[in-house]
Amino acid sequence: MKLYRLVAFSCLSLSVACADQSPPGPGILTATLKSPNGAEGAALVVLMGPGIGEVTPVGSNQLYSNSSLDEVRIVLINQNDGTLAFRVEVADTTIEPTAIVEEVANPHNQIRSTLDGYQLEFRR
Repeated sequence: MKLYRLVAFSCLSLSVACADQSPPGPGILTATLKSPNGAEGAALVVLMGPGIGEVTPVGSNQLYSNSSLDEVRIVLINQNDGTLAFRVEVADTTIEPTAIVEEVANPHNQIRSTLDGYQLEFRR
């Protein structure tokens, strides 16, 4: 009887762990700038990879973008004290684009001297 319970518990645990996994296919990812310094004023980021579509701002952020083949350059401007974030359409939500944070400005529009600790976090 104990073995039956162990197997049932294991199966239930695995099904719960996999419940938030969506199948491959087109969709939208939300990208958020993770900063070691808290809220930022603006950022220049580059997304690379196949199947990158339209990018749109989240919240009150302003977004400007320029696309070419498999690359999208994005300027994000924070209009409030919130987080710099945007949505990106992709051909497969299980594959995140390669992201490079090229430049960041603090809330007083001063360029950060180092980009250590900055990254884009993607979520479905």
